[in-house]
Amino acid sequence: MLKGKNIYLRLFEPEDYEKTYEWHNDFDIQKTTCGPLRFVSKEIERNWVMSKASHNQTDIYLAICLIENDEMIGWYSINNIDYLNRKCHCGGVVIGDKRYRDSIAYQEAGDLAFEYIIKELNMNRITGSCLREHIVSRAAMEASFWKLEGVERQSVFKGGSYHDVCNYAILRDEYLEHLEKGDYDNLQLRIAKIVRKIRNDFKNNK
Repeated sequence: MLKGKNIYLRLFEPEDYEKTYEWHNDFDIQKTTCGPLRFVSKEIERNWVMSKASHNQTDIYLAICLIENDEMIGWYSINNIDYLNRKCHCGGVVIGDKRYRDSIAYQEAGDLAFEYIIKELNMNRITGSCLREHIVSRAAMEASFWKLEGVERQSVFKGGSYHDVCNYAILRDEYLEHLEKGDYDNLQLRIAKIVRKIRNDFKNNK
């Protein structure tokens, strides 16, 4: 268990499928991801959660739970873990419970997971991706000093059209340097400023 001030992270348990089933069928959530929109049955979802709960070598799925009542409100995934080359891909934070999407839970889950990735998994290179129009995700990575390494043009088809995908990465030394300098202390303010900048750039280049 990885414990913060308001939330903690734990591995998936079999009964978590009841929550993830709702969120995988919530198109408001799925339309912002890089994956296709698809329906899932409870049986499909149960098997998916069971596979994540019983195999955690190359993919780790962590339930985001509230400390006050142990309620699961989302998940964080660490994917494509390569222990030889010490790199992995952050699948991202999913806050399924609408009541907590604007709360500190998003940032706190990311902080806990990233500390685990660096200090326990000993990863050297961490990557992340998002749709070009997912402004908040882009701002969160850029505010955290991830570097944009490229844009895959028309990489994902959903909603009747093709979408560009932005690929980011950060190295272990870069993260530790910014952490030591205290650059993450005012992260929410940095995100807000970058959101405005990206939104303006996106409108102008649309």
